[in-house]
Amino acid sequence: MDVDADDYSCLLQSLKRRRALTSDELRVIAEHDMDDHQGMHCVEEDALDAELLQAQVQTEELEEEEEDDEMDCDLEPRRASEGRPLGLDLGSVRRAARLTTSVMLREIDFFMLFFTQAIAADICGFTNRQGWELVLNRASYAGVEGVWNEVTPDEFYRFMGLLIYMGFHVLPDMHRYWGTKSLQGSWARSFMSRDRFKALLAALHVVDPATEDNQDRLKKLRYLMDHLKQKCQELFQPNQNLAIDERMVKSKGRSGLKQFMKGKPTRWGFKLWVIATSDSGYTLDFNVYTGSRDGRVTDLATKVVEALIQPYKDQGYNLWMDNFYTSPALMVTLRQIGINACGTCRINRKKFPEEFKDVKTWERKTDRGDMRWCRVEDGILVIQWKDTRAVTCLSNFHNANDSTNVTRLVKKDATWSSLVVRQPAVISDYNKHMGGVDRSDQMISSYNVLQKTQKWWKTLFFHFIDIAVVNSFLLFQEWQHSQAGDKHRLADYSHITFRENLSRQLAGLDIHASSPSHSLKPVASSFHVTHTPELQKSANNCWLCYRKSRIQHKTKFACMAPECNGKRFCIVQSRNCFRAWHSAECDQFRAEA
Repeated sequence: MDVDADDYSCLLQSLKRRRALTSDELRVIAEHDMDDHQGMHCVEEDALDAELLQAQVQTEELEEEEEDDEMDCDLEPRRASEGRPLGLDLGSVRRAARLTTSVMLREIDFFMLFFTQAIAADICGFTNRQGWELVLNRASYAGVEGVWNEVTPDEFYRFMGLLIYMGFHVLPDMHRYWGTKSLQGSWARSFMSRDRFKALLAALHVVDPATEDNQDRLKKLRYLMDHLKQKCQELFQPNQNLAIDERMVKSKGRSGLKQFMKGKPTRWGFKLWVIATSDSGYTLDFNVYTGSRDGRVTDLATKVVEALIQPYKDQGYNLWMDNFYTSPALMVTLRQIGINACGTCRINRKKFPEEFKDVKTWERKTDRGDMRWCRVEDGILVIQWKDTRAVTCLSNFHNANDSTNVTRLVKKDATWSSLVVRQPAVISDYNKHMGGVDRSDQMISSYNVLQKTQKWWKTLFFHFIDIAVVNSFLLFQEWQHSQAGDKHRLADYSHITFRENLSRQLAGLDIHASSPSHSLKPVASSFHVTHTPELQKSANNCWLCYRKSRIQHKTKFACMAPECNGKRFCIVQSRNCFRAWHSAECDQFRAEA
């Protein structure tokens, strides 16, 4: 190989900078040294040989590391843009759970894919900082020694487990979970004490106050929300059909973010824009609607859809929307970014064909099953079909002539009969794939963990727990289906069973543990013989006299037994309230006490 002096000088400068050389560069230096060693001192030649040897070793190590990285990349599932497999991303799950074998995981392992140890540790740090400030103003939140007891990740997981438990075991108020009366109480005391739960709920903080952006209306949730959104997309590659819809999180608190939606089951609350899978209802991404500070926002629906669909463009996905989002302009935009879209549409949208706006007149003149269609800008299909009323749909990928038959019950002359009518494929596909977000809402609302709170952001924090629980349940089901040996064993595994097992595992409870016990007040049979009067320094009203007739008789005699708790009783010649109180004649008063 012919090498000039300039090339050789450049290679020597690379050696001096300790840059790793390729094998070709090392061969150039070796051949040059063999041809000409004149003018080099022996000490310099030895030093050069040592540097060449070290550089060759470093180069070989780098080449081996690159080969190992290529092998690891081949073993890992590819991302969506690179052909990542559909469904549960087993590679991401194993990396997140630090698994090396395909073993059957527990429910808590899938939940901790979203609320990881790292995010739990950060939340504990933020909560402890707030807790120390809290005990200065409210000593009741302090521990036995009058200081804040530091919350740990394990305790924070128990706290979330208790919230999940309260979601499927509902009582009228929070205090009844730790009640000691008969018919009261629950497993809550196995998670933590009532005072500790109230302290954690008061001190809870999910973002570092030092990094809050005052211009961000979601500054109290931004850190946790961004983490959860990232995990939702990383762990699952959706199938072909996606649905976008709004979701309402119930809230009656005072907040500028609260919205009103007339036609929703939850009319007041926080509005979320959600994209979910049509088949399972897995929440892929969401954004909290914060309103507009600059007046009315134009093309809000278009901006919402473009923001949520961005990671899935140019991949052949089908997107389904309702009439709040659908418009001819949006259909054109989605086609340009490689998204097949379909949805119901309002006739007052811009660029909607004028000849299709006479829908009321067309309804009266047509029979059930009739349809009409046309193509507008860039071949967008506009189709109207008469069922009970006219339905208008837009699609950028359907064929107008594709149809199916459906059965409807019709009443004629007081007799119900079945009628088979023709239904366009656009309508049937829309009915089949549009309910992804509704399916997710149904699972969340069945056992949601919402609690009454004066802080608006805590309502959304509770909802984030619900999103993580439902998504982890769907991932757990997907994992079961991927394990051939477990399909028949866990075929009937339900959502409530998942929540029970998850709550139990977060608390560290055994599945066969016995119910926690609490002491009840002694009954009247043992009450008569274990109490004695004691003379006190000061006089107070007799408890029984005031109870019976509202008369204030002062007395210094008191019963200091735990059941009486220092109640005062008269012991005089005309009456002995102490003896009457401890006899059977006052059992009814003791029951009321």
